Amino acid sequence: MKNLFSILTLLILFSMPALANESPEALQDAFVKAMQANDPDGLAACYTDDAVSFAVDVMVGVGPEFVRNSWKSFFMTYTIKKVELSGNYMETFGDTAAAWGLFTMLVEPAEGGEAFEMQGRFMDVAKKVDGSWLYIADHASMPLPSEE
Repeated sequence: MKNLFSILTLLILFSMPALANESPEALQDAFVKAMQANDPDGLAACYTDDAVSFAVDVMVGVGPEFVRNSWKSFFMTYTIKKVELSGNYMETFGDTAAAWGLFTMLVEPAEGGEAFEMQGRFMDVAKKVDGSWLYIADHASMPLPSEE
């Protein structure tokens, strides 16, 4: 019986998404992978319950459910084909880390049409919580179109 319990425990652990966020860099990688997979649940899993999100489309939102719904709405309009971070900086201070930089997303309209690039800026703060790094705050913005 003890062996059966051990096997079941291992199966459950290996069937769950890994808490691969053993570092701030791993958290950022998990976030980018979830974006490229168009996975709102994967994105929500990167946040604490009380995380504050300053998304492009709203003034402020709180928690994983907000993140999930915000990205779910985005994925109903666009399919992300590729995400790249550039000018990326990160500083870690004990169990807190801050990151900032630029992003480029290649997106395709969900209703059809040619893919195009979206470019913007990001800043985030992550914290180590129960052994896993999670976002406690993020901010994304896109410059206003120029009047050329």
